[in-house]
Amino acid sequence: MQIGEFAKRAGVTVQTVRFYERQKLLLEPERKDSGYRVYAERDLKRLLFIRQAKTLGFSLNEIKAILRMRDRSECPCGEVITLAETHLTSVDRQIRDLTKFRDELSRAVNKWRRSGQPTLSADAFCSLIENTMSSETKEAKRK
Repeated sequence: MQIGEFAKRAGVTVQTVRFYERQKLLLEPERKDSGYRVYAERDLKRLLFIRQAKTLGFSLNEIKAILRMRDRSECPCGEVITLAETHLTSVDRQIRDLTKFRDELSRAVNKWRRSGQPTLSADAFCSLIENTMSSETKEAKRK
């Protein structure tokens, strides 16, 4: 399949496909005599894996490392465990932050509805987001 169909089937843009190729996340595709890229089902499977890993919060560098290990058929256990532990910590932090934001947002929406005001300041929403920043983000903001 050509790049347009490939991108469409994966639910990404053609620019995303090209970006992932430049980043070496996708393997260099075969090309027709005309120079057009030709993708196989294995390429689609890899792209869908990348999308799912991103959805789960893995960085592109982490995804690249995971794919590199898979491509080499290696399983350096220490490296895999370290990557898994790091991601587990990140997921736990995201869940904590999202739960905090959800609770604050729910309270704010209820308060805003009860207020009966026809309009609200956009600053109220911005303040809500800022108040739920993680401590790492607040520290970075101060610097």
